[in-house]
Amino acid sequence: MALGRKLSDFEKGQIAAYKRDGKSNRQIATLLGRSPTVIDNYVKNPAGYGTRKPTGRPTTISERDKRRIYREASNSVKTCSAIKKDLGLNVTPEWVRRIIRKNPNIVRRKLKKAPAIKKVNKRLRVIFGRQNTRRDWASVVWSDEKKFNLDGPDGVKYYWHDLCKDPLYFSRRNFGGGSVMVWAAFTSTGRVKLAFVPKRMNSIQYQFVLRRSLLPFFRRNRRQNFIFMQDNAPIHVSRSTRAWLRRKHIPLLGWPANSPDLNPIENIWGILVRRIYAENKQYQNVKELKKAIVAAWHTIDQEIIDDLVLSMDNRIFQVINRNGGPIDY
Repeated sequence: MALGRKLSDFEKGQIAAYKRDGKSNRQIATLLGRSPTVIDNYVKNPAGYGTRKPTGRPTTISERDKRRIYREASNSVKTCSAIKKDLGLNVTPEWVRRIIRKNPNIVRRKLKKAPAIKKVNKRLRVIFGRQNTRRDWASVVWSDEKKFNLDGPDGVKYYWHDLCKDPLYFSRRNFGGGSVMVWAAFTSTGRVKLAFVPKRMNSIQYQFVLRRSLLPFFRRNRRQNFIFMQDNAPIHVSRSTRAWLRRKHIPLLGWPANSPDLNPIENIWGILVRRIYAENKQYQNVKELKKAIVAAWHTIDQEIIDDLVLSMDNRIFQVINRNGGPIDY
């Protein structure tokens, strides 16, 4: 007869909490959806639970089957149950998991997000990389826009739940509670003044932001031969915006589409998000959020910016080496 699924650490904690509340083993079994026998065995000897070695002949699997498992698991999102089924193995999914863990070249990792890059854009990314292998990245002004919500970044929230205490809740207001859009830019010599911009800018509004924030920076540093980087958003590459940049003598760095992983300011956004929303921080109004964004912007060390600028050579190497595919940034 097959062994039942063992109690998890979380379930053990729940049992301890329920026992302190005076609940019977049968009530706990009903609440957890487990058999009364499992609950009885654990309550009788919590320290010894799960230590009994199974009897009978151990399951064996051939070296050939191990190699088949490794091939199925290599860079795959398949579950152990799916691998077992696809290969027709007469073992449990847990056995498949144990075998995979013994291979030092296969580890369990969370999938990283990456931009969806079309074939034509991969080719353009490679061209961009080859054209800029010798560029002085310290002369680039990196820019981008980012939206910040009052209720924090989108995504699942986790916390350590003490089963003896009431659960915590991440309150989400109707319609998100509000947000602000920020335009930012930086160079190897420092940061350009932040600008809070409309959530849906047009080309004229974008040029106004550049006039207020970017143009003074270029005029103060006209002898340093800076070049401006922006992505290919419609308001950035419109005819009127490009004409405005030419009139103001601001040189523009050609940029491949779908390449946020090449832009080091994306890493700055990640740092800001972690600092602004540390410990699931939420904000009551837009004014409070703006104040936190500005404060976090000024706490970023210049060493971090220097490291990001220096990372460009490696980013270019990776994008060429991977034929324009996503890189590790």
